Amino acid sequence: MESGPVWSDLRPDDPEYALRLVDRILKAAAERRASDIHLHPRADHWEILFRLDGVLCVIGRVPRSSLTDPVTRLMVLANIPTYKAGQPMEGRLSQSTRDVEMRLGTFPTVHGIRAVVRLFAATDELVTIEHLGLSKDIVESLVELSESRDGAVLLTGPAGSGKTTTLYACLRYIARMTPRRSVLTIEDPIESVIESISQSQLQPAIGMTLASSLRSAVRQDPEVLLVSEIRDVETAEAVLMSSLTGHLVFSSLHAGDVTTALRRLVQMNLPTYLLRSGLRAICCQRLLRKRCKSCDLQTQPECARCIGTGYYGRIAIAELLRLDRGEVGEEMMRRLTAGDSAHLLYTSAEKDGMLTLRQRAWQLVDSGITDEREVYRVLGRSGSKP
Repeated sequence: MESGPVWSDLRPDDPEYALRLVDRILKAAAERRASDIHLHPRADHWEILFRLDGVLCVIGRVPRSSLTDPVTRLMVLANIPTYKAGQPMEGRLSQSTRDVEMRLGTFPTVHGIRAVVRLFAATDELVTIEHLGLSKDIVESLVELSESRDGAVLLTGPAGSGKTTTLYACLRYIARMTPRRSVLTIEDPIESVIESISQSQLQPAIGMTLASSLRSAVRQDPEVLLVSEIRDVETAEAVLMSSLTGHLVFSSLHAGDVTTALRRLVQMNLPTYLLRSGLRAICCQRLLRKRCKSCDLQTQPECARCIGTGYYGRIAIAELLRLDRGEVGEEMMRRLTAGDSAHLLYTSAEKDGMLTLRQRAWQLVDSGITDEREVYRVLGRSGSKP
C-alpha cells in the first residue's frame, strides 16, 4: 500500500505534525496487528513500513522537513537522549496503544537515523499451549514435556519463527499448575511478564551473562528454568548440566530443523553423556501465513482486511524429535555418536515416525489454509511437495 490514509489529513506546516504523525502510525500498527514498525530515512522522504504476518509491507512515504522527524519524536517517547542519535540506542516507549508494549531501536545511516519499533502482544492476546494453533500431537507433547520434572527442551528455528511465543506458552502452562512450581527465567530481553514466576533481564555490562546467571540461578531452588537462547558452548553446557540436576530447562537455538540443532550441539564438543541423559526433546517450528478468507468476497480491487496481500493471520507448524523415548532416542544417539550427518539423522527421524515441517505444511495446503507460494517462501527448496 503506497498511500498514507492514516495521516493524509495532517498538515505538514503544523508545528505538532511529527507528534500527530507518530500517534497515527502507532495506532495504525496496533490496529493492523503489525509486529514491527520501520521508519527508514531516504534522501528526501521517510519510508514507513509495517511487518504484517512476518512480511514487510510499505505503508507510505512522508516528505522530510524540520517538522516531520518521526524518529526524534519516538526517541523522546522512549526517553532516549536525542543528542546521542549518532549511535545505536534502545528503549521502551512510554506511550502505549491498546495496552500494547513497544520497544524502540535506532541505528545511524547515511541519510539519518533509522528506527524500528517492536510491538509486543497485549495481555489479553497472550497464548497458552492449547491456543498456539499447533497440531494436536505437538500440543500433547508440549504439555507432557511441561509436566516433566527434569531434562532440557529446546525450541529451534530462524528468527521470527515463534520460538519465544511457544516458550512463553509452556511457562504459562506451568504457572497454572497445582501445586506451584518455582520458575526462574534468564532473558534478553524480557518480552512478556508472567505472573507467579520470576523473570530476570541480562546485564552483560556487569557480568550477568547467560551462562553465569544460569549457574547462580540453580542456587535459587528453582524447579523450572528458562534461558532465552543458547548462543555459545558455555551456555549450552550450563543448560544441559542443569537438566541433569533435577531441573526442567527450556531454551532456544537457531537451527533450520531438529537434527541440524542436534549436530550443532555435537559440534560444540559437548560430552555425549550430556546429550544422551539431559536432552528430552527438540522442537523446530515455522509460521505460515493463512489465506485471507475475505479476498474472494471483496468487490473493490484491494481487500481491506489483508491490505491486498492475500493473507491474514498466521499458523504455526512444528516437527518434534523426542529423545527420551526408548528405541527412537537410542537410535538417534547411536547415529549421532557414529558421526552421521544432519541429513542422515533427519531421514532416520522421519522413518521413525516424525512428521516433518514439509509434511505439516502441505497438510495445510491440502486443507486450503495456506498455499504453495507461502510454503516455498517459508521453507524454500526443502518445502517441495512430498
